[in-house]
Amino acid sequence: MTAFSTADLPDGINTVEKLHLWSGTLLQHLNPELTVIEVGGSLDRAILSQPWFITAANPPNWRVITRSSIQVNSNWQRGGKLWNYALELGSASIPSEFKSN
Repeated sequence: MTAFSTADLPDGINTVEKLHLWSGTLLQHLNPELTVIEVGGSLDRAILSQPWFITAANPPNWRVITRSSIQVNSNWQRGGKLWNYALELGSASIPSEFKSN
């Protein structure tokens, strides 16, 4: 498990969107090669978080696309908040560069 406290968050993270990109980027950094089976034996990356330049937009712009595949405990359907049932992907510590602005 990669534990964190709110003290680990950089001061600039003050919206849910920034928090989402921070955690997605961090999870990919900590688990760059981790794969999982999602469908019929197909291996997929557990975490992807990457900037893409979208030329079809008007005007063209950068967007970060994140994707995560996190296993949940089988008891998740018994109620409560889904995130409380998330199983850990790994146990690495948060690097210092993720804790500062």
